Amino acid sequence: MSTNTHAGLDTLFAGVDSQSPEAETAIGVPQVPIAEDAPASLPLLGTASLRKHRRRLFILICLGSLLFLSSLIYGFWKARENEKPFHVAHEAQVNAQHLYNLVMHAWMGDGYWSEIISTAEVLNRQIDALAAIPNAGPVLQARGSLANDAKRVSQLRHVLQAREAVFTRIQRQADALRTAAAPLLEEGSISSTDVAAINSLLLTFKSLAGTALFNYLELGELNTSSNESVTRAITNAMRAAHQVQSSRDPRVMNLSHGLFEMLQDTQHALEAQLASLQEINAARDSVRALRLHAETLLQPLEGLTSHLASRLGLQWPYVLSSLLGMALVALASILMARTYTIDSRRRFVQVENQQIEATQREQEAKRLNDANQAAILRLMNELLLIAEGDLTQETTVTEDITGAIADSINYTIEELRQLVGSVQESANKVTSTTLAVDATSTELLAASTEQLREIKDTGSSILEMARRINAISDSAQESAQVARQSREAAESGLRAVQDSIGGMNAIRAQIQESSKRIKRLGESSQEIGEITELISDITEQTNVLALNAAIQAASAGEAGRGFSVVAEEVQRLAERSGDATRKIAELVRTIQSDTHDAVVAMERSTQGVVEGATLADRAGVQLTEIDQVSRQLSSRVEQISDVAAREATLANQVAENMQHIFAVTEQTSEGTRSTSKQVRELSHTAQELLQSISRFKLQ
Repeated sequence: MSTNTHAGLDTLFAGVDSQSPEAETAIGVPQVPIAEDAPASLPLLGTASLRKHRRRLFILICLGSLLFLSSLIYGFWKARENEKPFHVAHEAQVNAQHLYNLVMHAWMGDGYWSEIISTAEVLNRQIDALAAIPNAGPVLQARGSLANDAKRVSQLRHVLQAREAVFTRIQRQADALRTAAAPLLEEGSISSTDVAAINSLLLTFKSLAGTALFNYLELGELNTSSNESVTRAITNAMRAAHQVQSSRDPRVMNLSHGLFEMLQDTQHALEAQLASLQEINAARDSVRALRLHAETLLQPLEGLTSHLASRLGLQWPYVLSSLLGMALVALASILMARTYTIDSRRRFVQVENQQIEATQREQEAKRLNDANQAAILRLMNELLLIAEGDLTQETTVTEDITGAIADSINYTIEELRQLVGSVQESANKVTSTTLAVDATSTELLAASTEQLREIKDTGSSILEMARRINAISDSAQESAQVARQSREAAESGLRAVQDSIGGMNAIRAQIQESSKRIKRLGESSQEIGEITELISDITEQTNVLALNAAIQAASAGEAGRGFSVVAEEVQRLAERSGDATRKIAELVRTIQSDTHDAVVAMERSTQGVVEGATLADRAGVQLTEIDQVSRQLSSRVEQISDVAAREATLANQVAENMQHIFAVTEQTSEGTRSTSKQVRELSHTAQELLQSISRFKLQ
């Protein structure tokens, strides 16, 4: 009841607040408007309204920002455009230096012809790209016929490579000779004459390599007499190699023969170059021209790169224009702030006027609130009796602000009086009905409890019977499993015995075959012994002959020294052969003894295998009878297991049905208890409802 009272008071005060603007309007104090259109004076802009000043300053800020951004964007774009020719000029300078280095390496015989041609072509394209630059004139003049020279080198590259291959072959031959001769000289197994010949050959090839290198690096024009020094050096080397071929050492002879053939091939290749001297000279001229062009281009490219480097970055005209834009934006922003300062001062004056007006309105509102509060206090005093439960009271309806509220409260009291009467009548009916239902629920609960006990006893008996039947079924299944295992064991034993019989027969056959082979091995070892005795006799005769040869060689003096060495070697071989023959004879005797023992052991094994096979046959017959009995037993036990399993299934189904009946009965009993509890709670609730409305006074 107090909550409704507070809600009514809130609504009442809200109505009072809503009337205050009307009271303020009724006072009619004039309001001072914000004069944005009033004139104001600003530096550089003169006198105008604040709205016009702000519009002009906004335009100035946009123009300054546009000038600042456009100057920066165009300046950076121009800087990026200047970077492109700078990078091209720098790469051209690097390629010119690289081309110069490549030509120098190629002139020294290091190849690089393909890279020289590609670098020259790239450099020519880069210089073409620099042609549009105003200061690129010296670079274009220094380029000359770079493209034509590169093209000519590309066409005559095969001539230069062929010439380079000839002189490279000479250097490789000298290196190969040093590599092949080093082991011969270090071993010391060759004669002093061969050593001197090899050293002379090494010096000759060293001179040939130096002469070839000097001739290859010749810068002047080549003619028919340019290769005479190399030809003479090759001839001297061939003569030295031919002299080494007279050596008796086969390694030295093979070395000199291989060098002689390589020198002949080199001489033929050098003679073949005489037919292309004109092309070689033209190619060498083009290579020299490329080197000269590369060297000439270095200084102009360096100057052009330095000039382009000075144009990198943001230029000063764009910096000045961007600074001018920033200054314009700053000045306009300051003046814009000045307009807002003037506007804030004017608003401050307006706020002071509004405060005076608000004071006057507050006094009028206080008078109205005092009258409303008096009417509200009268209404609250009348509502106190109603809040205590006296519904016979009514509020006074007047013309004040609380008149409509009092009328509404009287209507609410009338409705509440009827509602409380209806609730008392309904609560009495609910109380009498719940008492009757509670008695019925108590009787039903007792009956369901007795029924649940009887069903529980019956279910326990059925479950015990099902458990015993299941135990019988499990025992029958275990017996069937044991019978199957017994049958499988009998079958496995029968198969094992049969396999054992087959294995013993195979072992007997293998033992007989092995016995035959061992006997043949004994016969072969006897033949080996006879051959060993023959070899021993030959060895003794060879030893005697070697001794006689050594005696004759010693009597021959210096002329028979070589024959004496051979005789000594033959004697040593004869002695070693005699030792080996004696060892072989001992091994043969050992093999013959082991062979005899093996034959005796195999005969005993054969007799044991025959006896084992006889016993295995008897065991197979007994296992066959066991298998038949096991099959009959397994069949009978499986029949018993099937019958027991069916009985166990039926018993389990009956037990499940009893469990279901038991569960349904428990649910019914639980529902009865819940109904009885709810009926008692409903009766208690009706009593509480009667107590809660008993404080209301209706008459």
